[in-house]
Amino acid sequence: MCKTGGSLDSCRESSYGPSQERVTVRYPPNAKNTFSRLSDDVSEWQHGSLCGHFFSRHRSPLLEHLLKYPDAPFLVADACILKADIKTALALTSFDGKQFVVKRYNVANIFHRTRLTFQISRAENNFAFAKRLGEIGVPSIQPVAWVQERVHGLRARSWFIYEHINDEMSTSALTDQSDVNVIDHALYQMTRNLVVLHKNRLSHGDMKPPNLLQTREGAVLIDLDAMRQHKSQRQCDRAIAKDVSRWIRWWRSDNPQPMIAQKSEKMLKNAGFEVPAG
Repeated sequence: MCKTGGSLDSCRESSYGPSQERVTVRYPPNAKNTFSRLSDDVSEWQHGSLCGHFFSRHRSPLLEHLLKYPDAPFLVADACILKADIKTALALTSFDGKQFVVKRYNVANIFHRTRLTFQISRAENNFAFAKRLGEIGVPSIQPVAWVQERVHGLRARSWFIYEHINDEMSTSALTDQSDVNVIDHALYQMTRNLVVLHKNRLSHGDMKPPNLLQTREGAVLIDLDAMRQHKSQRQCDRAIAKDVSRWIRWWRSDNPQPMIAQKSEKMLKNAGFEVPAG
């Protein structure tokens, strides 16, 4: 993984476009009221075909430049690309003495843009739920901003900006030969996260080991594209059951590790979750 990212320090300008006005934020319907207590700390902005929100505590000329040109970290000469595929791309950047990750959501074609009209932006969803998880005690990425592009009135690409996590290891790197204490701690963190999500009628939507990072401070849940706030406990029960199934399937078939699979099953059952038969 890249350790340094393309710096925006050389892009400093004397005037920036985003509005300085602090406003009430419109959140995704499935995250309604999620950030109601935090709206005073969130600013809305618009520049040309771009719009979005950012946390006011991160306000700086360099952040505002990034909001105007969110693709800059992918284009600078010393770009540090963490990932790039047909759906998403991630780049590391730095400004104001910190490192940040910019996650870009690509759009395949006009039909994809049309579908986006009826869906919540994945960038916006990440932004809304990342802070919500922190509020309920589930460590997650620290959101900074999200940006939405519109072309001919339709949603196009979007970007999610969050603080870079240092010295992380994906839980997917674990094997049956890994330190048993590390395995047990990772599985405990995963199970605890599911318990807290269930209690708050939330589901992750893609609960697999690559989306749980092990850090010095503990496990961090990432990739909140499909996270949902459910209206009823029954809806949540069904969604959490899918999260449990996805986690178990990884260790049983995607990356078979029989011992980790058995430990996962036992821990999840002890926490009250129904585990699909092997």
